[in-house]
Amino acid sequence: MTKKDFYLFILLLALMTAGAFVSLTSGSWPVSVTHVLMILLSKAGLYAGAINDVEATIVWDGRLPRLLVALLVGFSLGGAGTIMQGIFKNPMASPGVMGIDSGAALGAVLAIYLGLASGSILTLPCAAIIFSILTLVMVFAIATSGGRTSIATLLLAGIALNLVFGALTSFVITLSTREFDVGRVIVNWLMGDLNNRSWEHVSIVTPTTIAALLGTQFFARDLNLLMLGEETAANLGVNTKRARNGLLLLSSIETGGAIAVSGVIGFVGLVAPHIMRSLVGPDNRKLVFFSGLLAAVFIIYADLFVRLIVEVDLKVGIVTSMLGGPFFLFLIMKHRKKFEYM
Repeated sequence: MTKKDFYLFILLLALMTAGAFVSLTSGSWPVSVTHVLMILLSKAGLYAGAINDVEATIVWDGRLPRLLVALLVGFSLGGAGTIMQGIFKNPMASPGVMGIDSGAALGAVLAIYLGLASGSILTLPCAAIIFSILTLVMVFAIATSGGRTSIATLLLAGIALNLVFGALTSFVITLSTREFDVGRVIVNWLMGDLNNRSWEHVSIVTPTTIAALLGTQFFARDLNLLMLGEETAANLGVNTKRARNGLLLLSSIETGGAIAVSGVIGFVGLVAPHIMRSLVGPDNRKLVFFSGLLAAVFIIYADLFVRLIVEVDLKVGIVTSMLGGPFFLFLIMKHRKKFEYM
């Protein structure tokens, strides 16, 4: 890690720490920083003094799980976006553009509508992950011909499946309007909602985030070489098929795990890797971590914005889309000269 990378890490860590303390102390029931620290130390068994039980419930069972979910979802989406952009050598690639977000959302919405999600805590994440992997398989099946996969066709197939899965999700929402509570849960979840997150949600997203982060580090060198081209990577000893499929599988797992606990939070996986690549360089061994860190900071502050500043029931996914959409248009305009015209 260079000195520049170290300073950037300290800056992001400071922003995350500041956002965490604001998140834990602020709200309709303010809690002082001192009391928050006492509660955290008490729960960790490092403080034996008296604490306010009401404040402890608010911080430990309400605000802390929400904060951790925001952090882990950010790391997942930032890492998934880095993988996509590295494999496709395209700054506009992301799980959302590839249709993986929509596939995971459809799986989760079906689990909610059919009542399966109420039966087990694992049903919703499993449905989201399975559908995200199925989407990936479908995109590759469409884009592959004669053993060769067209990157352009891959992105176009992802956009097409985005539309199809979006329509199917809308159809399920239409059916769910007969049951008001189910319909409300689905709509709120699709907008990217961090309200009422619990330790159960943390336990869902933690394994997928950690497993995907470790797996990505295992393939990080291969991903660096894949960015030079599959033929070059193969000549340098990379099993390109295993590396590419393994990385895409990891991307699907962390995307599905994130969507299962937060709903659809778009464009974070697009914006964070693009910004970090210009600051720390293209080496994916550190880019994955830095992108995840920036995405986590982004979601934490977006959540603070919807909790503490706006007076309407705005969702985190709406904020990220409002910021990420214009950024995506900027990328299109920036790279339009590289496109082929008829």
